Amino acid sequence: MYTLGIETFLSVVRSQSLSKAAGELNLAQTTVSQRLKVLEQELGITLIERGKGIKQIRLTLAGEEFYKLAEQWSSIWREAKILQAQGPKLSLVVGSVDSLNTFVLPQVYRTLNKHHPPIKLEICTSHSIDLYAEVEKRHIHVAFVLRELVHPNIQVTKCFTTPMVVLRPATTGEQESTIVPPSELDPNHELFMPWGQGFQTWHEHWWDPLSPSRIKLDSTHLLLNLLQDPMQWAIVPRWVAEAALKSGNYFIYRLTDPPPDYICYKITHKNPTSLTLRALEIFDQYFISVSG
Repeated sequence: MYTLGIETFLSVVRSQSLSKAAGELNLAQTTVSQRLKVLEQELGITLIERGKGIKQIRLTLAGEEFYKLAEQWSSIWREAKILQAQGPKLSLVVGSVDSLNTFVLPQVYRTLNKHHPPIKLEICTSHSIDLYAEVEKRHIHVAFVLRELVHPNIQVTKCFTTPMVVLRPATTGEQESTIVPPSELDPNHELFMPWGQGFQTWHEHWWDPLSPSRIKLDSTHLLLNLLQDPMQWAIVPRWVAEAALKSGNYFIYRLTDPPPDYICYKITHKNPTSLTLRALEIFDQYFISVSG
């Protein structure tokens, strides 16, 4: 691949000017034009529209697509230069469902961030099924999910379980009870979070699935911001409810007939690289120390 041509192409697109790109690269404008032509010849496509009256830089359709690839190449090239100069560095990409990334994993991230030598850390939030796909493609090194799926290239380990409870804003003068039957909860005031297939099946047993909750969401942070009316309620993992108590005035109820426990699974690729394996071992040490 013509490295100088790609660098020149990116500079031209970003500056929107051959002359400005030439100034940034400390080159003659004719050299910039020549590099672009050589790159186009190597690729076999036209990247920039040319013609009389065209003063502004305009990319062809192929040029627009190649620009995305060129940016990726530039990022990889910079990482390669850093690797060449500094040697191999530990890095880790962690993915998780929203609830764990909001209430459980931040303490792990904070302690991991203090590790020496430093580990380059990238954090992603997504749904369980998407996290499986990203681990399979090695885009994510370790993920925490709510579904146990059989996959030939992914190692699935049960991480922890916690009971599900009802969380509701407290009202002044009201005496807190400790247990409530599901039948006494009005579904019209529920803030519904999808906690997995087992929870969904249990939920449909108690409330008509054709009359869904008026508010359905997939963010625990947003859930706590919306859960303000004393008539409202939500079913959440116990540790989400306990975190809510620290920041607001809530009641926690156990259910006489509770849904299945919240189960978290840790997933990793079965064949990690040696550097990834070292980073995972360090991550596991911090995770165990924080989660107990």
